[in-house]
Amino acid sequence: MEQATLKKMRTKQIAVSNLIIGLLIIAFFMAIEIFKIQLTHFLFCLGILMLLQGILGFIKKGRTKSFIPILEQVAIYEKEKLGKEWEKEKWLDNVWKVVLSGIMFIQSFILQNAESSFSDVEPPLIIFLFLVVLAILNISLLFRFRKIDRSTEGELTGYIKESNMMGIALGFFMAIIIFIFIVIFLLP
Repeated sequence: MEQATLKKMRTKQIAVSNLIIGLLIIAFFMAIEIFKIQLTHFLFCLGILMLLQGILGFIKKGRTKSFIPILEQVAIYEKEKLGKEWEKEKWLDNVWKVVLSGIMFIQSFILQNAESSFSDVEPPLIIFLFLVVLAILNISLLFRFRKIDRSTEGELTGYIKESNMMGIALGFFMAIIIFIFIVIFLLP
């Protein structure tokens, strides 16, 4: 793919990803305020959503179809560039969605007697988490683009293993940062 076309596609991908995440977070906060959603109900619904995504991903297998044209174009490009690694990545994504849905169901069950709702959460924490999600999304996309777009054929063998290890490390790092933020700013 030509460099200018590739840059334009990646820019659109970042814009669409940020827009989707932003709209979902805004819808989430509006639902919190309007319906006073309890934490247990939210976790249960999130678990169902993630389970459905995982199951649909397993059914869809190697297809690149998407409702959003730019995401379909990206999937076609990355499938061509990654080859078998793309199939592994999609399979692993679906496995993680199913595992995370199970974790959401467990948390929902454990917290079913808790009376707390999301409206009890402090606004600084919500804003901080929103910014963290957007930062992680953009940083991970930029690293992904750099690795995939600059590589040559055969260079991406083992890419999925490497990226998953990096994702786990980044997840632990972010959990520590969020924990520190909560302890310093919200507990005193």
